[in-house]
Amino acid sequence: MNLYKLKKINHYSLILSKCFYKVGWYTPGRWLGYFRQKRTLPFLEKIGQELLDKEYSYEGRALDSKNLPIFFMWFQGENNLPVVIQKCLESIRKNIPDRKVIIITRENINQYADIPDYILQKVDDGSITKTFFSDIARAALLYKNGGTWADAAIYLTKKIPSDYFDKQYYCPAGIISEHKKDFRYLFNGTKGWNVSFQGTNQKGFPLYDFLYHFYCKYFSEYPTHADYFMNDYMMSLFCKHNKTFWNILNNQETNNEREFDLALMMNKRLNKSNETRLHRLLNNTFIHKLTYRKNWKTEINNSKTVYSLFLTSDFKE
Repeated sequence: MNLYKLKKINHYSLILSKCFYKVGWYTPGRWLGYFRQKRTLPFLEKIGQELLDKEYSYEGRALDSKNLPIFFMWFQGENNLPVVIQKCLESIRKNIPDRKVIIITRENINQYADIPDYILQKVDDGSITKTFFSDIARAALLYKNGGTWADAAIYLTKKIPSDYFDKQYYCPAGIISEHKKDFRYLFNGTKGWNVSFQGTNQKGFPLYDFLYHFYCKYFSEYPTHADYFMNDYMMSLFCKHNKTFWNILNNQETNNEREFDLALMMNKRLNKSNETRLHRLLNNTFIHKLTYRKNWKTEINNSKTVYSLFLTSDFKE
């Protein structure tokens, strides 16, 4: 199929999925998700077939996670962070104090990863969005260095023990949400695993080996990405063709299942019921995926919100 035709179909089906979700029509949203998968996965699988068929070694040397970096990308640099992202970065530095946090920008990325010029040119001219480029950067950085990737909107509320990072692969596992029928979770190829905070204690780990080389190959031939969820589709294809990684992914201990729930609570008033819910959430979840694009308020009907607590103090269990 022609790339632009596929991307156009995917773009409008995603918009329609969102519309269906907003009015509570979850079944059509689910159907559109499967429709997108059915058209997109074969297109991507054909392009990556050689890499998918490759024999990958899982015998890489385990490194001391304390010596591995945490990568946090904001293209415009640390001086240009929105307030929510500033709080997220502060929380990472506070709760993983023994690790070096590297802020990745447009100017310094090739100090830490080997991104081909033809990809960076597509980013500069807008053919690849900055949001999607973070998927490419994550694969390239972790393939070359090992370590941890934290999306810019990741907020931590507890110190993370070092043994969380002493694994071949780790990420929040078994995700559930208050919005169980949210269209985003209906066709996520990773089926309950979230890649916004992930990593490895090895250099050259097979997942990142595959993703990095796939993106290099793909963008040497095609001008733009095929779908917003392309990274999820590629992880799904890698699981299909690589049972060793599938087992590593699915044998993780369940953790941070409610990663998205703090964002859903930000505009809730600080009454007794919501404070109890917040306490319960923070007791069981320490990795939270937020966003800086929502219109969160510090007060609603003269009552302070969870967002006001987020801005003025550290959350306590």
